[in-house]
Amino acid sequence: MVDGNLTRRCDMQFRYTIIGAALILAGSFTTASAKSDTSFLTDAIQINLAEISVGDLAQKNGGSDDVKSFGKMLVDDHTASNTKATSLAQANGVTPPTEPNAADKKNHDELGKLSGAEFDREFAKAMVKGHEEAIAKFEAASKGNDDVAKFAQDTLPTLQKHLKTAQSLASSKSTQSGATQPAPLSSEATKPQATQVAPSAPVAAKPEAAPPPEAAQPMPSAPKGAEKRAAADSVSVTDYYKQNVYDASDNTIGEVSDVLLDKDGHVPAVILSVGGFLGLGAKYVSIPFNALHMTEKNGKRYLVMDTTKEALTSAPGYQYDKTTGKWVPEKPE
Repeated sequence: MVDGNLTRRCDMQFRYTIIGAALILAGSFTTASAKSDTSFLTDAIQINLAEISVGDLAQKNGGSDDVKSFGKMLVDDHTASNTKATSLAQANGVTPPTEPNAADKKNHDELGKLSGAEFDREFAKAMVKGHEEAIAKFEAASKGNDDVAKFAQDTLPTLQKHLKTAQSLASSKSTQSGATQPAPLSSEATKPQATQVAPSAPVAAKPEAAPPPEAAQPMPSAPKGAEKRAAADSVSVTDYYKQNVYDASDNTIGEVSDVLLDKDGHVPAVILSVGGFLGLGAKYVSIPFNALHMTEKNGKRYLVMDTTKEALTSAPGYQYDKTTGKWVPEKPE
């Protein structure tokens, strides 16, 4: 009988020990989860504050319309996200931070020293890196079914959209060039008659097939040294194609979308894309090639035109006809 009572007491003590250990373990999991939520919500708010700040900076210092538009997108989206993150933090007893972390503040200050094309290049690189890091944090926090995990899940599509936009900006010709903004034009620069393009302006045609070898005429011999002089006086087409065009006040007013050649190999005109965002919704206008002025600064070449974006926007529009391989005047709607 004594042995039976002793056995029952030992069994009860063992059960209490197991229950106590389980409660302690559950409490440690709850504490760890709370710490994780606190850390993530703090990070999320600081990320939002950093993106809002750099988005404002992009609208002020950016050289291209795409960068300025992306800056506005960052401000709008992260302001909305921060409202939700702040409310969630307060509901979970977390004091919301009021400024970005030290690293993001340093990056903001460095970007603030740049402007124009140079800002665009560094901004795009920073946005790719920053959004990749943010997505990793939000993906880690999204694994669950509580309010914090739901917030992370809802925010991820927006961050992924931002990353895709940043990657498009980073891979664009204008941000890869590493150019800084050009100096203002001199007072002798050509006036903006360039935007008034006659519909009959020459456009590029598909190259004609070369004659068979037996029918080809021998190439005339050039004067001695002519090839060297031509090379020395020439510039590469890459100095024009896909390059930004600036006005006299260093504002981006368009991008060279095509360089047009006539049958003799001369360049009578170029096609500029004006407005739009990342190539979408842009208007295409034809301008005489000699309306573009190439200037140099710090060893870099820039295209400058003495006109305004508004004047280009109001110029006759062109569209590319895939059937003929030519740029033709837009058809009235």
